[in-house]
Amino acid sequence: MTNNYLDIGNNLAGKKCILCNNKNFDIISKKVRDSKKHQIIKCKKCLHIQLFPIPTELEEEKFYDENLQDKNIQFFGGIKENRVKSFEDTKRRVNFVKSIIPKNGKILEIGSGHGFFIESMEKLKYKITGIEISKEKRKLSKRITKSKIMNVNLMKEIPSMGNLDAIVMFHVLEHLSNPSDFLKKVGSMLNQNGVIILEVPNSNDDQIFSNLAYTEFYWQRGHIHYFNPKSLKETISNAGLKSSILGIQRYSIANMINWKLTNKPQINSPTYSLEKHYEWIDEYYKKKLERSLKCDTIMAICSLK
Repeated sequence: MTNNYLDIGNNLAGKKCILCNNKNFDIISKKVRDSKKHQIIKCKKCLHIQLFPIPTELEEEKFYDENLQDKNIQFFGGIKENRVKSFEDTKRRVNFVKSIIPKNGKILEIGSGHGFFIESMEKLKYKITGIEISKEKRKLSKRITKSKIMNVNLMKEIPSMGNLDAIVMFHVLEHLSNPSDFLKKVGSMLNQNGVIILEVPNSNDDQIFSNLAYTEFYWQRGHIHYFNPKSLKETISNAGLKSSILGIQRYSIANMINWKLTNKPQINSPTYSLEKHYEWIDEYYKKKLERSLKCDTIMAICSLK
């Protein structure tokens, strides 16, 4: 297996690793798929991978208000297209959360997107609220859910919600400039037995090391951090929380084969599962990657120490 990371020296003196404050880096990619202004760097001390330069608050506001993460990869789907694209993830997340949070539990979803998860949890009688900073997504989510969707900067303001049973964040933490500080802040919103459920892309994803086209597509402007199980656990511990880490392989073996054959992503209709006759192949593929934590996604269940 070849490693496609590019070790081309350190010309980033004076910059600090967000996790350990080290100032020495390697550049592992001189470009990201949707920006000419950014690079991907790797800390020489703790090996954490992050975006450089870190976007300003104003740049982030514009980026998310205008939904540029989707638009930059030419995905312009409305509610119908996004519902189809999100179906497998929503079903999996709902099943997981309802297995550990009791009925009528009080939940906050940070980064609620179009509101599909909230819609499903509403139907199961959970008390759920959302926070979404994208103006475009908040507008669309009002057509999907009756639950309250707030636009709140949690680093500046903690809304009065009472103690929560769960906070869920699906592919959100990697977008935040100070993830440990953020987790410490929102951890104060939990009740004594409450949990934070995090899901982030895994930078130990096997495809990053085996397919150059996938690797080049993987780096993107929207992701400030590229976590692996070790760095995610450390980030959570720095927030004063304890955690357990699980592996999740979202995309099917068909997606991997598509990358091998075409060197292109499945933007509009990603393959999450195979038809019933071939399920056993997909199950073997996913379980193998999840057990080794070389899957595309990792989840952390966090609780108060």
